[in-house]
Amino acid sequence: MHVNGHGGRADIRDMNVNFILAFLGLLQKKFHGQGQPDFLFKLCGMTDCGRQTKQDTEGPDGTNKEFHERAWEYFIAVNADATFPPLFFMVYYGQTILKHNSPSSIDGHNPFMENHPASPASVRRKYPWTIRTLLGGLLLSLSVSTVAFADEQRIRLVADRAKAEWLEGAPNRALDILDQGIRDYPHAFTLQKLRGDVLATSRRTRQAVQAYDAILRETPGALDVRWAKWSVLIRAGEEEHALAEFERIAQLDADNPLAPLRMAQEYRRLDRLEESVKWYKKAVAMVPDVPGWRLAYARVRFDVLDGRGARDEVNRVLNMVPPDSPEAAAARSLMSVIYGATKERGRRFEPIFTDGSAAERKEWASLRADAWRLFQAGRYEEVEPVFRKILALNPTDAKAHLELGFTLLELGRCKEGMPLLEKVLTMKASDETYADTFFRIAQCLMALERWSEALDHFEILYDAAIEFEEAIRDVPVKGDTTILSKEKLAVWVEKARRHVPESDLQKRDAMKNLPAVDPNGQPQMTEEDYYHMIATRRLTPEKQTHTRASLMGRDADFSMFRYVLSANRVMRDDLPTGTHEFMPIDPGDTFPTTQEEIYLVFGLVSASYDEMPVSAECFVETSNATSNQTPVTRDHVVMGMGDQSGYFILSPPETGWIPGVHRCGLFVGSETSAYTHTDEVRFRILGASPSS
Repeated sequence: MHVNGHGGRADIRDMNVNFILAFLGLLQKKFHGQGQPDFLFKLCGMTDCGRQTKQDTEGPDGTNKEFHERAWEYFIAVNADATFPPLFFMVYYGQTILKHNSPSSIDGHNPFMENHPASPASVRRKYPWTIRTLLGGLLLSLSVSTVAFADEQRIRLVADRAKAEWLEGAPNRALDILDQGIRDYPHAFTLQKLRGDVLATSRRTRQAVQAYDAILRETPGALDVRWAKWSVLIRAGEEEHALAEFERIAQLDADNPLAPLRMAQEYRRLDRLEESVKWYKKAVAMVPDVPGWRLAYARVRFDVLDGRGARDEVNRVLNMVPPDSPEAAAARSLMSVIYGATKERGRRFEPIFTDGSAAERKEWASLRADAWRLFQAGRYEEVEPVFRKILALNPTDAKAHLELGFTLLELGRCKEGMPLLEKVLTMKASDETYADTFFRIAQCLMALERWSEALDHFEILYDAAIEFEEAIRDVPVKGDTTILSKEKLAVWVEKARRHVPESDLQKRDAMKNLPAVDPNGQPQMTEEDYYHMIATRRLTPEKQTHTRASLMGRDADFSMFRYVLSANRVMRDDLPTGTHEFMPIDPGDTFPTTQEEIYLVFGLVSASYDEMPVSAECFVETSNATSNQTPVTRDHVVMGMGDQSGYFILSPPETGWIPGVHRCGLFVGSETSAYTHTDEVRFRILGASPSS
């Protein structure tokens, strides 16, 4: 465009004026015959678009006096109300300045603004040409924001109408209103989100997900939409898709420690333990001083057979909590499991194979039979490679370790066979196998001329044989029972003893001699007195397991709750079967301190077969909690027969919500105890930021 000289300035001026007038004129035509909206009177009446559109409908005279009069009344009312004091005046003022910017332009007389400072004569008299141009363009640009404000108001009205129909139980009418609104305003985020919510609560899961996806294609960082989509997927049972969606939430909400914690829990529920370890590690790194999170991390490391890492995490917990706290009791319990005090070996433990395909297992079984035949025939050189292949297929085969060790001993290779035999003593085997292995180790020590160690082994076996003989003296023994022969063991003890130096034998005998009994001392308690003392001892009740720590460190991922979601609202859907389904609206895990109520919406794995009470108790989760900590809020509901979903209402305490992470324990039954504690859910309360 040519901009040099007076002609260039006029072109720019005419383009700006004509664009605004055409735009406002089109708006007036759109609403012609439907009653002129207020914002058109405020805008059009103070420009010349009213005259232009009036020419199209009433003739060429171009007066449109009635429309201008009504617009002027709105202008006065707006300035008097002081709602938008300068804005609508600026529209007229800016248009007047631009239109009469040329020194030779004297038309555009407006009887309503004759004595106003915005009259053409006043404008030319008071302002130079450059200032008039800049000021006019600036004031006209404000008209665009005025139209945008009107759009926002209309979108809000459409949303309010649709929401009212939705809450009145008419989702189809609500969808019709929203569809029309979205056609008028295609980029209205509020209307699109509301449409997805209506679909989600109207048993149209797939359409709801598609509606949310349409929004996320335009605004992928919309957390509230992602939460809504995730809740729909998790309620629909699409666990893999829900997990993928929540992973996106965790990536977007990177400062929220509850996001990686929930990811770890969801992966664990799906038995994807290796991925769960990664997310637990991230959650613990964000919140390092909460013992419950560390115990959960320790448990999942134990389940993937990382015993050393699990012990380290438990020791950290024991170092950070008081010895008499519920968390310390849970940590000690988990430590005993890690050290093998129970039958638990971790989820990834396989007693036969740690890995391998079906073909490899079949090969193992075939080789096992061949090896046994060769071993029984004494063909030790042939059987050695077979045993080694068996152990390559299944390193946990205790029998193969034992027989390969025997084979190496028969081949005169005790130094190679000893580690195999010693490993058998750390594996699961029968008492007979342990005794046989112990005897073979002693023989190997003899061959290696480690006389003192060999003597220790033979004497332990000899003492065990005497103890066993005393135990079965009055008990008949089955004919197929294998027992230790003390006569044969005595021979081996004597053989080893001959090679032990005399000085070593004297030290050993001195250690075995018991000190003399003091005749003036207290007589030793008889067995009858000992049992009488135990029977008459006054027992003190043990402290019950605290509900806050009852799930810590346990493999407790198989709850009767299929999902538990925290939300701002809840909606009920009456099913044709006579039961109800409750659905979360605006789900999330973060709420302000001003939150009135928080809803915990849950679904059961299976419908309740009878009236079933369920309860929720919520505590602020801290690093120094005590056993007498009182709940912040609680609720109690009774599930009806056939119901498969429900909700808790968590009201704030009298003093208001406390900022921080809140852990809610879920209980099934009439009492809230460690024995009825079945699941837990967390949400957080955020206080006002310092800058607000």
